[in-house]
Amino acid sequence: MRRTMAVLTAASILCGLVSPVTAVAAPAATEIPAATEIEKVKAVNEIEVGEATAEWRNANDRDFVFKVFDRINQTDFPLTRAESYRVYRIMVDTPAAPDATVFIRTSIFDFAQRDRVERQRRRDAWAETVRLRREVAIDAEIPVDDDMLGGTDQNFVYRVYQRAPSGTKVKAGALEAWGADAAAWKDFIENKLRLLHAQDQDDYIERERQKGEEAGRLAEAIAAKKDACHRIPLVAKQEWLTLTDDNFIRELLKTPELADRAHLEIKNAAVAALAGTAADWATFIKTGVAQARARDDARILREREEADRQLVRDIKTKAEASRLSPRLAAAAAAVAANGTWEQVKAFLSTGQYVPLEQALNGLTHNTRGKYVYSTGGDAWTSVGPFVPEQPAAPMRDATWKIVPGLADPACFSLESSVKIGNYLRVAANLRVQLVGNDGSDAYKAAATWCAKPGLDGSATNVSLESKANPGRYLRQFWSELWAANGRSDQNNFDTTGNFQTDASWKVTDPQPLSTTPIMFKYYNEDWWRNLLGEPTGPEEIQTGTTTPSRYRRFTNGAAYSSVRTNTVYNVLDPLLPKYSASFGRWIQPTTDTLFLPDGKGRATHVENGVSIYWSPATDARLIYGAIKGLWVSMGYERSWLGYPISDEKDVPGQPGMRRSEFQHGNIDHTPEKGAWAYAVSR
Repeated sequence: MRRTMAVLTAASILCGLVSPVTAVAAPAATEIPAATEIEKVKAVNEIEVGEATAEWRNANDRDFVFKVFDRINQTDFPLTRAESYRVYRIMVDTPAAPDATVFIRTSIFDFAQRDRVERQRRRDAWAETVRLRREVAIDAEIPVDDDMLGGTDQNFVYRVYQRAPSGTKVKAGALEAWGADAAAWKDFIENKLRLLHAQDQDDYIERERQKGEEAGRLAEAIAAKKDACHRIPLVAKQEWLTLTDDNFIRELLKTPELADRAHLEIKNAAVAALAGTAADWATFIKTGVAQARARDDARILREREEADRQLVRDIKTKAEASRLSPRLAAAAAAVAANGTWEQVKAFLSTGQYVPLEQALNGLTHNTRGKYVYSTGGDAWTSVGPFVPEQPAAPMRDATWKIVPGLADPACFSLESSVKIGNYLRVAANLRVQLVGNDGSDAYKAAATWCAKPGLDGSATNVSLESKANPGRYLRQFWSELWAANGRSDQNNFDTTGNFQTDASWKVTDPQPLSTTPIMFKYYNEDWWRNLLGEPTGPEEIQTGTTTPSRYRRFTNGAAYSSVRTNTVYNVLDPLLPKYSASFGRWIQPTTDTLFLPDGKGRATHVENGVSIYWSPATDARLIYGAIKGLWVSMGYERSWLGYPISDEKDVPGQPGMRRSEFQHGNIDHTPEKGAWAYAVSR
């Protein structure tokens, strides 16, 4: 049977409506047992600092974290080291905080994994730096060794200066760059070295031409073959330089470099050139190798970028499939579709770890706007702490970090964003509680939830099956949270009624605003929401009174909430301008706007017996007091008078007489005679 509930006060929601079947005490949310020796050994092994000696194993949790900061390799694990220092500072200021234990138990593994991913990226970037240095040195015919390739940019520039022939532009350019700054060193390596060597080559060819035409031609041919080799890159063998063009190309095709897929375009261009004429051979050597190398480089960059974008798409797919991380899925989708490659790499480096917090909103009627919530111990669904005189506040205790499952990384655990190291777990009596992670296997299983498509049949909602209790799902039942199966009468929380929606959740943004009475009705009464449309402004509050009221404007009207009467009603737009002009925002309606029996008119009743009636033919008019009483007794707008066409007003020349005009007559009133109706031809 469908359960209906009135808007609850904050106290009743937070305290619950019914008591658990069997009470199972939960530790306070911040009580987390200290890390065990086994956990410390695992942590030491994770960060590659050698054996977990007694010095590590016997340290208290705070001192252990400091040892991590002191001993860990800063180059290999910068994020982990920074996090260990942050946690240590917390422990110095707040010795009873659980942060050190949480760091040892879980966080150190997360940060170390991120560091390993970034370490590989740094290694890949360094390998690219070494490759570029080797290539430009080969191109400039500078002998290279590991010291030259593995040092700083400035060291590389200096080695070029040392090894370049005297009198060359390369030597002079290297000396100039070496005495400048880091930007100049980088520019010399990436751009100027090749350019200066080309100028030196041109100078050499010109000198050879001055010796004779044949000497110049030979020098130019040798330089072209060298350049072709350097573009691959490989060091040109001396015997290749005097070969005919076709035989030179055949020698290139025998090299392991052209067997490498990285030089596929060069290989294909070489094969195509050999199939052509002598002019094709010469063109390949002079310009074709460089052009093919540019195509190879562009292809490799595209492949690397596509690989990174595919990683982002994989994150998006996984986040969407989980149904628990829509913010992560949206961020990944935006970067994958429209982000630059730099933005893609930034997302993989840091962005994917940011939008991991979410809230869970109820779906059953009269639970929408109530979120999974706990400050420690038993967990509930709650509209949040609602203070009538204050704006709706963010619900930090309804915000959950979505992390890989403690017992199964293919599932998830929900960690409090407020109370570090505390997760939603299933107690022995199946009550769901927020309790600190004690590191045990039993706790890890009880705090792990496997995401399933929403049992309500929605394409986007999620249901969370308990890893420790297969077939049981996170369910709200009279604001309490249980691990329920919806098919047993053994426990009241296992009832079949509303089970599919009770055990399904809408995942929303973190720190949702506490749900006010206006918004609670808006979320839970579909007809009411459809009439009002979307909110167009924030909720306003009348302060400075003992009975504050609240008001909010929507597309098609406004909603009014009264603490005094504990009511929420709407006034829709055909009547709202009149209502606002007559009463402002703080006189309360006593009904929602009514749709009258003729299918055309509408009415709103207001405190103190005042009403507003509207029809397309008459606009909105006030009616009240004795005149309204007579009109009501005659049958409202269904009487022969029809709808009012004026507000109540004084009658000129008749002191004390009041009149309301209607479509087919008037009602007058005096204190002596009371109210009477009469027909008027209009």
